[in-house]
Amino acid sequence: MLTLWQLYLGSALLLPLLLLAIGYVYEWTGERREARLNPAPGRLISVGNHKLHLLSKGSTAPAVVIEQGAGELSKFWWPLQEEIAKFAQVCIYDRAGYGWSESAPLRKSIEDRTRELHTLLSEAGVQGPFILVAHSYGGFLVRAFAQDYPGQVAGLVLVDTPDESTIFQSEILAFYSKARVVNRVVGLIARFGVLRLLRHWVPLDRFGLWLTRPSEYAALCDDLLSLELVPAPLRASKNAGSLGSLPVIVITHGQPFPGPFAVLEKNWSDGQARLASLSTDSVLMVAKESNHMIQQDEPALVVDAIRRMHEAVKNGTSLVLSQ
Repeated sequence: MLTLWQLYLGSALLLPLLLLAIGYVYEWTGERREARLNPAPGRLISVGNHKLHLLSKGSTAPAVVIEQGAGELSKFWWPLQEEIAKFAQVCIYDRAGYGWSESAPLRKSIEDRTRELHTLLSEAGVQGPFILVAHSYGGFLVRAFAQDYPGQVAGLVLVDTPDESTIFQSEILAFYSKARVVNRVVGLIARFGVLRLLRHWVPLDRFGLWLTRPSEYAALCDDLLSLELVPAPLRASKNAGSLGSLPVIVITHGQPFPGPFAVLEKNWSDGQARLASLSTDSVLMVAKESNHMIQQDEPALVVDAIRRMHEAVKNGTSLVLSQ
């Protein structure tokens, strides 16, 4: 016969497992209910072994394509997309694992992501050359796109995107490595429905927890990992003028990074100047009232910069001469 202690020990072990199972099912059913109630507003386009969500509005060429930062969702740009669509075709997409896009194998390099974007636009029938707009981490992707597919890029708008010298410092990579560990833990918690349950009582967005699904935290960790996968020879800043006369607008924040992200402020201003120097036809703008999320703090400034780029490309005029 089982002793009282054995029964107690068995219950103590069984209860956590039961709670985990309930949490897992709660998250699984929650995700499927959410998918039914909030279907994709755009199209799901196959890029090989998975599909990516693309939302396109407007019709005037050249097409504007927006690339997100690490851990960001396309819906953050929807208010700006509505304004941009008044003067241009504008496409927003979610990278694999985010939003309505399907998950994909992890450990993808920056080049893998660039090829995926090229495939997405091709399969969706979006005609180039494109004006590529990027925020933060997305800057590495659109600059790689411009290097790999130069004939498909008409201009770049870089919204607080880092230069190599800013990111590829040991202290910054260590910071991102720790961030990956934290987000892996949060993703594990999310897998058992904890975040979904807490959202009924706590506005988690205020604490930087705007992602919902475990797959989104996995995608965020993979974004950060892709920086560590960049080979050493490619970690140096690009040479001035390497983009030739490709029109480039660089928008940088005017308010310092908050809290632990203050570590990124080192070399940031110099890095923004280096980004502007990549082209002989470039403009460097400062969003004086903005932190890193310029598209949220000063959306009109970002829209105006994209409109300026669109008009310059469409009319074949210089950004520098139009100042």
